[in-house]
Amino acid sequence: MIKLTYLAHSSFLVECGKTKIVFDPWLKGGAYLNQWHLWPLPPEGAENIKADAILLSHGHEDHLHPETLKVLHKDSQVFFPFQWRAGIKSYLKHIGFKNITEAISFKEYQVNDVRIVYISYSLESVVVIEYGGEVLVNINDALNSNHENAVDFILKELKTRWPKIDYLLSGWSGASYFPNQVRYPGKDDMEIGKLREQFFANNFFRFTNELQPQWGVPFAPGFMLLQQENQWINHVKFPRYKAEEYYKEHFENTAATKFLIAFPGDEIENGVLKKNSHFHELDESLHYEGAYLHYDKEIKKVSVTEYVNDAEIDLLVGKLEHWINYNKILYNPVVLHDVVFSIKLNDTNEGIYINVAWKDKGFVVAKSIAPLPDRRVLVNTSAKKLLYGLERTWGGDVLTIGYGLTVDVYTQLTLEKNLDIVCIRLITRYPISRKDLAKYPFRALRFYSYNPKLTSLWLKQKITLKPYVNKYPYNERDHWLTYNKCDLCAVCKMPEINLSAYSKI
Repeated sequence: MIKLTYLAHSSFLVECGKTKIVFDPWLKGGAYLNQWHLWPLPPEGAENIKADAILLSHGHEDHLHPETLKVLHKDSQVFFPFQWRAGIKSYLKHIGFKNITEAISFKEYQVNDVRIVYISYSLESVVVIEYGGEVLVNINDALNSNHENAVDFILKELKTRWPKIDYLLSGWSGASYFPNQVRYPGKDDMEIGKLREQFFANNFFRFTNELQPQWGVPFAPGFMLLQQENQWINHVKFPRYKAEEYYKEHFENTAATKFLIAFPGDEIENGVLKKNSHFHELDESLHYEGAYLHYDKEIKKVSVTEYVNDAEIDLLVGKLEHWINYNKILYNPVVLHDVVFSIKLNDTNEGIYINVAWKDKGFVVAKSIAPLPDRRVLVNTSAKKLLYGLERTWGGDVLTIGYGLTVDVYTQLTLEKNLDIVCIRLITRYPISRKDLAKYPFRALRFYSYNPKLTSLWLKQKITLKPYVNKYPYNERDHWLTYNKCDLCAVCKMPEINLSAYSKI
């Protein structure tokens, strides 16, 4: 029989007899340049667990957390989804792990008497554990942020291969600068933030309704933001204690599933939740009061600006010019000619801007004391975060997932063309798929051969969308910034509810 212990954020200890498995361990320290902090905290000593296997769902820092991985026992077998990009094996070996498996989609792996199956799409994965006649499906972040065609395919495969699911684990919340960090005239940030969280919760219920598990376990958005200007985002989360009520009110065929609302330290076995956490005794509106007290020193530290000097600003200008012109291959030239934006650096004494505009065959990047008057977008961030991000292959996560920026957009046309998304992608450093495919052609062919249907869906989406940045998946389009609540709920296929009735916060 499977026993679960919720550790923190997206991390669970799964005990199958004597075999111990840990999902996505982030158990100490911050993430995304220390912008994310764990809350609620993991149980004491969680990082000392001797796991037989560590299952990593994807490479985001809050799931593949370097500081945590460095302190975990190195005898564990580590699983990571096989991708067309090489590098994960050497990285994990550098940390100290010796037994590393790049899991191929739909292939069955064995750890003692436990069966493990990965289903990967793009950079995310669903993980299935089978033991003692029970089935656990952890969809984590894999379905919330991907194209509907891929989501439908994965749900169909799960239903076909595992018609009886005991536990369905899933992330419950969003984690991105969009739409919370995008400013637009008339946008109600708080209302849109809450609607976005309802959107993710509603998705979880849709997946639950499709798969009909015996027990649904939506795990908490187990992080908090410390910066004063971002703390409001901590308080827009859709309340998990309302899961049963929302599901029964807005979905049909709901009798099969019971929801288990766990906090770090809680245990689940045979569908029974053992409430070890004191958070069960607190009103949900009070959960963050303790967090602000616990992180008081860190909050004071982030409130003090560390200013950069002129040499660092000049270095940043040069790096931005390089990477913006490197990233321009991602977009059609017609799109690029329309890109004019400014970056306001909030860690300079003089109030410095960096202005970016197309000229002839490339972008010109220049330091200034004023933004461009004809700018389409104004990005607000720090030179420190930009430099950090541009020095690392996946450094853009510090700005986007880490809530390291805000974006001011002024016109409907800019949103319709998704120029705000284009500007952010130009200034962030990420691997470019076509370059990696060319760099690792044989590995890419292996990846395709292992998972042709899902890979074909992904390639079709990439090729189709490249010239048309205004045709991104619907959850990234401008309706999140311009629609009223009624229209937004309609286009997102979720019920319009009284949000205040669903939250005490």
